[in-house]
Amino acid sequence: MSDSNSTLDGFELLNCIATGNVSQVWEVKEISSGQSYAMKLLLEEALADPDWKAQLKHEANVGRSVEHPNVITVYDTKISKKAAYFTMELFRGANLKSMIRGELGGAQVRAQKIIECVAQGLAALHEKGWVHKDIKPDNILVTRGSEVRVIDFSLSCRAEGGLAKVLGSKKKRVIQGTRSYIAPELIRKEPTTKSADMYSLGITLYEILVGRPPFVIGNPNELLMAHIQERPEPPSTYNSNVTPELESLVLRMLAKKPEDRPASMQELCAEVRSINFFKGDPLEFHRVKAAEAADTFKDSMGHRLDSRSDAERTPEEREAAAAVARERAAQKAKMKAAAAQSGSAAKGASKQPAAPPQTPPPASAPQPMMPAGYPMPGHPMPPPGYMHPPAFPMAPMPPGGGYPPPPGSYPAQPQPPGGAPPPAGGPPVPQPGGPGGGPPPAAASEAPSSSTEPAQEDQQAGDVSSSSRPVLPRRKAKGPIDEDAADLPFMDELPDVM
Repeated sequence: MSDSNSTLDGFELLNCIATGNVSQVWEVKEISSGQSYAMKLLLEEALADPDWKAQLKHEANVGRSVEHPNVITVYDTKISKKAAYFTMELFRGANLKSMIRGELGGAQVRAQKIIECVAQGLAALHEKGWVHKDIKPDNILVTRGSEVRVIDFSLSCRAEGGLAKVLGSKKKRVIQGTRSYIAPELIRKEPTTKSADMYSLGITLYEILVGRPPFVIGNPNELLMAHIQERPEPPSTYNSNVTPELESLVLRMLAKKPEDRPASMQELCAEVRSINFFKGDPLEFHRVKAAEAADTFKDSMGHRLDSRSDAERTPEEREAAAAVARERAAQKAKMKAAAAQSGSAAKGASKQPAAPPQTPPPASAPQPMMPAGYPMPGHPMPPPGYMHPPAFPMAPMPPGGGYPPPPGSYPAQPQPPGGAPPPAGGPPVPQPGGPGGGPPPAAASEAPSSSTEPAQEDQQAGDVSSSSRPVLPRRKAKGPIDEDAADLPFMDELPDVM
């Protein structure tokens, strides 16, 4: 490259089309003839690595060996200490990936033509004994007129067969490709056959129909295992406009075993020509879906519309939107009340343990609520011996010991001999320690206590509450992962410019 960085070996560098990790693609013009070309040029940091030079030369040789209208044409190659590049046809078309992202309906309109052209180009590549190994939307260029070019032969290799299937060693093979489009047999390090391109083309067709590949997983190794183990969802699950014939073809192209896929690209071309891809016009289908989505959003957001949007509505539309909003608000309030009621009931049931049934004791004389002589604010002192009436009738205590203490409370102290409550209508029994009460004798404090019983009750109550907690299901462990596929030495995805 010259000092002005605008010329290289008689070529004027006009425009950088794309930049990858180790290379760039430029639009160049030959100064002597004025002819425009595309140039794939190694970056300076990769120029010192002989492996990148060898790969660039290999890609140029594969492209130059195939002459087909649907395969990019490669011209001259130059490898030196100062520069490494090759020139090729300047094809003014965007890659299929950008078309899928920006105009999915347009990509579906051209889908039948695109797949047929790519299959024809791959058939020419296979006839020369090569397998592309990296078919994906990024490596397919398409124009508005549905002209197609297959590009990027950096991973291409010779098809294996015959003794290679018997004598080939998995350890000698290197797994290369793009994870979202790689064939299962390449992940398992099996011999590379032409059917690997059939699988990758099936992934590409699936993405045209749905808008994304069949397997979208963030973890790289789980994505590779999905190619080996999981079945893709039928395209009609996401696009009801796909015909059953096309869906059957796509699923056969994505078969896990190479022998279950179409036998060759020529057979694929014949089947693509003979079937209908869609039930109706894809553009009209997308317009209808977009209109339905807009109406649904408009109805769901009717109570939040601004004044301008609301002014565009007719009175009938406003009334219908208001009715829908009222109905949804009523349903939401009803569900919220039911959830609150069920939650409070469940909370109360969990906090209050069930008490054993009690037999009602026999009726007896009412007991005083407070001792005589208790001063009441604003009331005169009652005369001696006056019994205050109870505020509410109390249930009489059962004979011989009173009611059992509630769970978790301190046990009642045992009554000394002669301290049992008197029968109904009998004289009051004097309390130990004198007429005014007082501390009991020392012998009463030495009576054995059942201090372990409440602890046992607490422990039983704790067992009940812990056993009533919901047990969460354990997550099932995934199956064993192939040691060869657990940590795959994948090379980085090549730039989408080749």
